Amino acid sequence: MNFNRDDPSTWPCFRPLIIAHDVGRSRDRSTAVVGGNGPFEPRLLGILDLQELPQGLYGSARASKLAEVDRHYNSDALIVADLSNDASYAEVLYETFGPRVIGLQISRHGDGLQAERRPVKDGAMLFYTTGRSYLLELFHSELQSHQVRFVDGLASRRAYEQLMRLDTEMRETGIVYSCPAGQHDDLGISCAMLAWAARHPHLRSWVGSAAPRRPPRAQQTYGWGAFV
Repeated sequence: MNFNRDDPSTWPCFRPLIIAHDVGRSRDRSTAVVGGNGPFEPRLLGILDLQELPQGLYGSARASKLAEVDRHYNSDALIVADLSNDASYAEVLYETFGPRVIGLQISRHGDGLQAERRPVKDGAMLFYTTGRSYLLELFHSELQSHQVRFVDGLASRRAYEQLMRLDTEMRETGIVYSCPAGQHDDLGISCAMLAWAARHPHLRSWVGSAAPRRPPRAQQTYGWGAFV
């Protein structure tokens, strides 16, 4: 397949590959949105795969479904997980994926630049707090700058439509985004999480901290080896 900068499915690697994992509540689906920075243009973000996990999964069952996606990409991706609604899930994720997991706490405020190291069984996990509006504004800025490429497909269009349907309200503190009643934004917010991680100043240190735990591979297509 010939390389096409506008089609992430043709990219030879990502630098690095990232899986954004939005953790749904009881009525929502959790997600696995896969992508990362391009191999030749570091500011070009590619979104390769967008999946909604089966509804009604919790704890280890949910992590197992996420691991199925991860194995499809050589079990080498950085995992960025929204743990806003279930902080205890961090233990399960760390047990499943080790230091590749970065925790995200989505709240009303924050730029997600300051790390907090929280203990988990057999280690510690980095957590960052960021505002929901900050995440969405960042992703909108990347879209407007033409720095995002989606793989063609129904899930990509659904994610884009979710973002476009968000209600906005201007307040003294800035724009507030909310999901219309009866609608979902799981894929859309996952794309924003992916963009946040891909642009984060700590990205290289995340990869460096996790890479020593992974055995060397003869050939890397998507993961750490393609990045470092």
